[in-house]
Order: sequence, then structure tokens, then C-alpha cells
Amino acid sequence: MPTDLAPYVLYGASLITDLECLERQAESGAAVYAQDITRLLARYGTSYPDLPHYLQDAVDRIDLID
Repeated sequence: MPTDLAPYVLYGASLITDLECLERQAESGAAVYAQDITRLLARYGTSYPDLPHYLQDAVDRIDLID
């Protein structure tokens, strides 16, 4: 893999890890709100519409509190 892509691969891996952590929290009964997702994505300088589909799918799997 070209080294030019390394930062993007690490970024994606880190973001999906954080999303999976929120998913596990929700599955264990912890309250996860949409604002938690928004805040997480803002830390990465992105938003839901800008995510690749596989990351949007990860967000969609999280059972949010309304």
C-alpha cells in the first residue's frame, strides 16, 4: 500500500473502533444519543453524510436513545 494512504487507513480504523465502542455501550444498556455520534464525528472533522458507506452502516447499527 502506498504510504500516502496510511493516514487515511489509520483514520478509518480509529473511527470505526470508536463507533464499535459506542455500539457495544448501547448493546450493554448504556444511553447513546445522536449528539454523542455527532460529537464523535466532529472530533474526526467529518459528518454522517461525508462518511463512506461502510462507516455509515456502522453508525446505523448503533441503537440510539431518542
